[in-house]
Amino acid sequence: MKRCKRGLAELFLGALVGLALAMPLAGESEDRQQKGIALIDRAYSLEKLLATETGPFHLRARVTLFGLVRGTGEGEYVLLADSSERWFQQMRFPWFSEISGQYNGERWRKRTLAEKQFRFHELEQLLNPALHLELPTDARIGKLVQMEVAGTKASCIEVSPTAVLWQSDRAGMAAISPVGIRRDSHVTLCFDPDSGLLRSVTYENDLPRFEYEGQVEIRSKVFPKVLRCYEGKDLAIEATVEELVEEAVQDPAGFAPPEDADKWPYCANPDPPLMLEKKNPTERILARGRARREYGTVYCLAEVGTDGRIHDFTWLRFVAVGPAAAVRQAARTWVFKPATCRGVPVPVTIYIAYTVPP
Repeated sequence: MKRCKRGLAELFLGALVGLALAMPLAGESEDRQQKGIALIDRAYSLEKLLATETGPFHLRARVTLFGLVRGTGEGEYVLLADSSERWFQQMRFPWFSEISGQYNGERWRKRTLAEKQFRFHELEQLLNPALHLELPTDARIGKLVQMEVAGTKASCIEVSPTAVLWQSDRAGMAAISPVGIRRDSHVTLCFDPDSGLLRSVTYENDLPRFEYEGQVEIRSKVFPKVLRCYEGKDLAIEATVEELVEEAVQDPAGFAPPEDADKWPYCANPDPPLMLEKKNPTERILARGRARREYGTVYCLAEVGTDGRIHDFTWLRFVAVGPAAAVRQAARTWVFKPATCRGVPVPVTIYIAYTVPP
């Protein structure tokens, strides 16, 4: 009996010691969470241009695309806003242009080409720094460190998960995997310690990296002057803001979509798409890749359209021929129930992690 009591006492004492050790760690984690959220909230309030307090404005930026087959491409980006509910943007290049906007609860767009190249998806992400700060409510701050970004000190946090939607799949598996937020995805956000502005955004895997430099101001907002997107170590896009100025109040009808534009209701968080039908690539393609020892996970970007089909499909970087052919052939056959906003189909962009096994 004495031995039993001594054992219980030792167990109780050990539990108390463990609890005492865990309490400081829990306190450090909560302190890190609060500091990280404060950094995110401050940058978001400064850089979110499409907000009530901004008022009518227009932004114009000169854009350079690097590493194209045709060399370097020059173009222009314009954003004209009456409010966060009524705005219009245009990307204009010699070989591609797109106009899009929001008007009375409806999103719309019109393109000169049916399929949108990956560089223009990157450009949209680059010119909306606040987009990278729109994280899930359950996002957690994993690290809080000081780093150098473009030669200057920055306060950096690692956050997980990110808000992007993923379709994780595997060649040869018949099971249909859901589209959703990957719990293991993370992003490193770095902020200027003085201004609070976002200075860099680094995602995992093969997603682009973004850097921001300088600033321009309008009313209570502060926006980067120079914006850069990198694919690995290579500079892919550089945008320089030439104008960010207050605008006279516009006629709301001027933001209405053209008659032939694609239109859909706007939701900040639409219900994600649901895969209904899955086909795997042919064994011939898989066998060819295995023979060349070409396998692994391929990361892609695509849009699930209102028709439930994959559009704007692109790889995030160059990949071996075998896995690339496998994921393209598979994705073209997938059928989804489209994402919905109040029950109405809407297009959404997803990332695809497709693994080709050895």
